[in-house]
Amino acid sequence: MALKIEVADLGLPALDALDVDAVGVFVGPERPLQGLAGFVDWRMCGAISRAIRNGLFEGARGEALLLPTGGRMGPARLFCFGLPDVSLAPEAFLPAARAGLEALARAGSEAFAISMPSLSGGDAALAARLWVEASLTKPVRRQVVLGDARQLQRDLSTARNTLAVEVEVIAPPTRVEMPRARALPHVGGVLRAPAVPRS
Repeated sequence: MALKIEVADLGLPALDALDVDAVGVFVGPERPLQGLAGFVDWRMCGAISRAIRNGLFEGARGEALLLPTGGRMGPARLFCFGLPDVSLAPEAFLPAARAGLEALARAGSEAFAISMPSLSGGDAALAARLWVEASLTKPVRRQVVLGDARQLQRDLSTARNTLAVEVEVIAPPTRVEMPRARALPHVGGVLRAPAVPRS
């Protein structure tokens, strides 16, 4: 079974359109929550922020929290994974990504949405390669990775080719605008037919 990684732009429209059974978010030290964690927290009416404020979850390295979405989002389960207080170096990125992905697979998720944690130095191509490596340890049927869809598609495809692994990277459909008809005149306007030459 080849792993399918779909990419989508990060935002509320993509979050609302998810057709997956779980969402995974990486929670770092930043407050208020940023990225996917911030969007999910918004949709969950502040559930992640309340868990942090009440001391149930700190977002610390190795920490995990499972929350039911209660119908506030399409997916039924929300997994939160803590990150270290500092930006992730490549040596720390792989274990953090692997821990989150393996937890989702062990929980029986066949399709989930997630966003990659940020890598120190901002090397998106290296982050994508490490993500593909982590995804292959316990692959699921389908991942939806949220972020900058075009860059994710390019970087994940390059990582797949570099590692020579069987991973299908699926891009979102491109927007096609229908041709627009000529505008009609405003109400009360006069419509004149072009003059026909007489012979």
